Amino acid sequence: MESELHTLELPAFELDCRDWLIATPQDGSVPEEIGGTPVVAVLSTAMIGNDDILPASAILSVGLLDEPVDCAQLDPDSPVAELLDFDEALGAIRYVVPAPDGKLALLAEFSAGYACPDLMIRFEQLMASFRWAA
Repeated sequence: MESELHTLELPAFELDCRDWLIATPQDGSVPEEIGGTPVVAVLSTAMIGNDDILPASAILSVGLLDEPVDCAQLDPDSPVAELLDFDEALGAIRYVVPAPDGKLALLAEFSAGYACPDLMIRFEQLMASFRWAA
């Protein structure tokens, strides 16, 4: 079955990804879909601790907003909202960014697999830098 991803267009956006490695379907390093959801990018980062390296990743994907989502606004000046089903003990948090014109949204799902306050701050800083491109 041929993918219909070429018909899906999301407005361009900007993120400050200086602390992240980025892989996209266009460069062939990640699949176009995961579980039937179109993938925009996969991000990877790590924090260097005293005795170890603490890795984390994020999946940016596209979804449809069929109905309003219960979430808290990350920042009054940002289009990003934090989904309230985060788990700080597992270092996991999800963000939703509704597209300016439509029912599409960018979904960002961060995961470390363990509690790490410094990584949670890095997740929030990345999403706070989000802006839809003009």
